[in-house]
Amino acid sequence: MLKKQIASRKKARGASSVDILIYATLLIGLIAFVISKVPTINYMFNVSAFQSDVSSISEATYRWKKRRPNYSSVSLETLCQDRYLENSICGDANDGKSTNSFGGDWTVSPNTNSGLYDITATMPNDTDRINELADTMAPTTRGGCSEAEGCATLVKSANSITMTF
Repeated sequence: MLKKQIASRKKARGASSVDILIYATLLIGLIAFVISKVPTINYMFNVSAFQSDVSSISEATYRWKKRRPNYSSVSLETLCQDRYLENSICGDANDGKSTNSFGGDWTVSPNTNSGLYDITATMPNDTDRINELADTMAPTTRGGCSEAEGCATLVKSANSITMTF
């Protein structure tokens, strides 16, 4: 009788070891899946931060205009020095260099039509997705375009996007 009890305990110990191996394998698989999604999640956060920054810059530029007749003297430096924008966009030197979510620069300048202004963002770290980001930003521009291709108020180059508002 005692030998049967000892034998059944040994079998139970073996079953719990197999259960632990199964759970460990599932946990490792789950961790590997989550790690594989990190670049995509990081890109989505960068796009969201980029959109938020463009919105903040556009709003600050509009507030800066006040009763001025046009945007002919607007610049990012002016917006930063006059505290229309937060430090996360302006940077320590108040010049918008290397402060966007893709590691690039922000620039604000008057458009050729002085009643409009341009926001330019460079993207040195993620140029392979510039088309997707330009399509994302096209509806927010003055023209409200459905896509970047053929949009008169959005110009993209190999590493930058210029949006007119």
